[in-house]
Amino acid sequence: MNFSSKKRARPNAWKELQRELDERERLEEDNAAKFARIEALQMRSALEDEIDPQKMHAYLDISIGHNQGKDPKLTRGRLIFELFDDIMPRTVEQFHRMLGSEKQPTYVGSSISKIWPGFKCEAGDRTSKVEGSSSGQELVFSRVDQEANWQVPHLNPGVLSLTDAKSSKFNITLRKAEELDGWHAVFGKTVYGFDVLKAISEQGNDNGEPKVPVIITGGGSVPKGTHPREFLKAMEKPKLDEHPEKKVMRYSSTYRHTGLIGH
Repeated sequence: MNFSSKKRARPNAWKELQRELDERERLEEDNAAKFARIEALQMRSALEDEIDPQKMHAYLDISIGHNQGKDPKLTRGRLIFELFDDIMPRTVEQFHRMLGSEKQPTYVGSSISKIWPGFKCEAGDRTSKVEGSSSGQELVFSRVDQEANWQVPHLNPGVLSLTDAKSSKFNITLRKAEELDGWHAVFGKTVYGFDVLKAISEQGNDNGEPKVPVIITGGGSVPKGTHPREFLKAMEKPKLDEHPEKKVMRYSSTYRHTGLIGH
């Protein structure tokens, strides 16, 4: 047997090496594009200094409190959202359709049924009848799983995401909420109305039960090309009691005798 230290000729070695280099370069380009897309998606929920009127915007009108005849104890405000129709088009289309619709399904008359202060609230609950809202829990977002993009994070207060695909409910975050990432598909963010979100947050407790009714009273779309600031409404608060000193005296008197305030 003839053993030789001489290397055998490999006429196709250069071509094989070139193919490997081309494949590696293609993978690097694909990965760079993939990471760029992921980074762009992750930044979609970030707060922006400049709002683009060419993007899709919509609004919800909210009432907080009790409507007691001629003396309503209501706080009223408006939330304005940017909707990510380029990421979750079917979801946004259905959400947008339900904002101001007078026909079922609609968000008008539905409640914000859960509020965890400094965390999130769950809006769009149509399972109980509140001021004419629908009952029932039909599959409103029927194709969410097909288009859900889990790479958009709950990066800031005011991020909109679906509670689940089996109801009409959606989350509005009240802070950065990383624990929701990967579990709830993000489809929009708040651009105006953070004072209203703060007022909503103040009505919750540790169990998520609202202290007073928080109702969606209306909604609609902002025409494309129109800056959403033109749809802003100042938050209305109930008038202060005409004789607040009486309450102070009563509580002071109670505290003096019992050591408890309000008991």
